[in-house]
Amino acid sequence: MVIITSGPNAQLQTGYDKTITKIWNDLDIENKHHVGLSVYDLQKMKSIFDFHADNFFTPASNIKILTMYASLKILDEQLDAAWYVERDDSLFMWGGGDPGSFYPDINVPGPLPDFIKKSAKTIVFSEDVFRTTRFGKGWMWDDFPFPYQCERNVFPVYGNRLWITRNGDSTSVTPAYLSSVIKINRDSVTTAGKSEWGDSYFYFYEPDQESDEVEIPITFFRNDLQKVWTEATGKDIIFSNGPLPSKAKRIKGSMRDSMISLMMLESDNFVAEQLILSCALKSLGYMNEEDFIENFLREALGDLIDPIRWVDGSGLSRYNQVTPRAMVSVLMYLFEIKDLGYLKKIFPAGGLTGTLKSDFAGKTGQPYVYAKSGSLRHTYCLTGFILTKSGNILLFSWMNNQVPGKTADLKVAMEKLFSVLYDHY
Repeated sequence: MVIITSGPNAQLQTGYDKTITKIWNDLDIENKHHVGLSVYDLQKMKSIFDFHADNFFTPASNIKILTMYASLKILDEQLDAAWYVERDDSLFMWGGGDPGSFYPDINVPGPLPDFIKKSAKTIVFSEDVFRTTRFGKGWMWDDFPFPYQCERNVFPVYGNRLWITRNGDSTSVTPAYLSSVIKINRDSVTTAGKSEWGDSYFYFYEPDQESDEVEIPITFFRNDLQKVWTEATGKDIIFSNGPLPSKAKRIKGSMRDSMISLMMLESDNFVAEQLILSCALKSLGYMNEEDFIENFLREALGDLIDPIRWVDGSGLSRYNQVTPRAMVSVLMYLFEIKDLGYLKKIFPAGGLTGTLKSDFAGKTGQPYVYAKSGSLRHTYCLTGFILTKSGNILLFSWMNNQVPGKTADLKVAMEKLFSVLYDHY
């Protein structure tokens, strides 16, 4: 867990707009749960509304905005799929953490599997650069069966999950070697999961549902990693954990921006975690998210207006803590390195794309809210920007913690304020 204090030049101009203040008061939500909001006018370079903007909140997947910024600053346009050295009849490989091998489409292998398939040498994997844990700090221990909490590793493949495709009573399993440990039965309710240690998997389905696609995270012990890569490439894989040499050659992998887009639009936790590990390897020479985040906060985000606690790449950790105005500062950094067109494609668009496809559509039929949502139980956060009717850009971060019940009514209230911001500015 990392805490970085604000730098001497870290400040946002403050000031309150009476129209927005009245609408905020009319919403009457501030006494119902812990809420904070910061709204910043990018053209006028001043804050137009703050409420508890300096309070700390659990941001959930809003933390992916930090991962996005780090990825854009640290990683090349094409990710490092792996590093290799040829020695006699062997090809020694060190994984780069690229999440794109057979993912998100298991029928499109990616550069690393293709590279391995073409080699006539003995393939030797090393996990020496992986110096962290398969799960992040502050993740929920009982979320291991669900595809939103896949394990992290140095040689990810198939999104680090088991894929089941069913048509009628016919099922296919990828990777196929796990077919021997998965139980598939008809049932009255469709469920899927695994044991804690991955020694058994199950998929029960409703026969009335003609077809289905299911994903289950794989528990990766070394023999599992060996078997899945052997199956994926048709090559025998052996392990020998030697250190990554300076003379190793790079194998280029997935396109960075494609992975960032998947992370942001679909809120893909697996991609987020692999990206932050890739950042660590690129800047430190090994994969450890805690060491990387500590350095990055100090060197690239040292002048944030508030201290933040940034723990993982995805926001699964309950240990993450940020303030709304610190998140607005990160948005400002993003606008310094990327133009509006790029950011409109990357951030979910209200009523149109990604996790906002069903929310914040507006009245005109054209999206005006572009933002990353973050959801955990009793938590709903939204950070992004509003394109107003006049063409202005408003940056905002709205954080809701300890929300009782469902978030549907809360979203209605949030859209009321967004609509006023759209019309008023």
